[in-house]
Amino acid sequence: MANDNPDNPPPGFRVLYEQERFETLIGPIYFRDDENLRVAGFRVQKKHLNGLKSIHGGMLTAFADAGLTGIDWFHRENPKAEACVTISLNCEFVSSAQPGDWLECHGEVVKRGRSMVFIQGRIVAGDRIVMTCSTVLKRMPREIFE
Repeated sequence: MANDNPDNPPPGFRVLYEQERFETLIGPIYFRDDENLRVAGFRVQKKHLNGLKSIHGGMLTAFADAGLTGIDWFHRENPKAEACVTISLNCEFVSSAQPGDWLECHGEVVKRGRSMVFIQGRIVAGDRIVMTCSTVLKRMPREIFE
């Protein structure tokens, strides 16, 4: 059976957010879960480009935010009871990406405190680093958003 998805994500990657939301509209953004690891990914399309016909920095930062928070969600003790909001996101642009590139966001939870989570990450195209990033998330009970 042929893959009808024009993004052609690598094996194991799937969309987590089926309903229409930001991550779906800008991507869609895919996730792959292994035993102790979550990776985010997306295929660069024309809609992600800037005037120089390379990936827009705003798309990279939005992907970093979605990818790192998705990685955090995977590592939460009780993800259905907890929500996190981004307090800060720091990004360093290292190289660019072009249409057709498959980008992945890899991250590591450095510290999960009582009220904050610290994550370091990188966005790569194959073995080439496109961006390094770090975020601080504020932990909150999910019930306050319902």
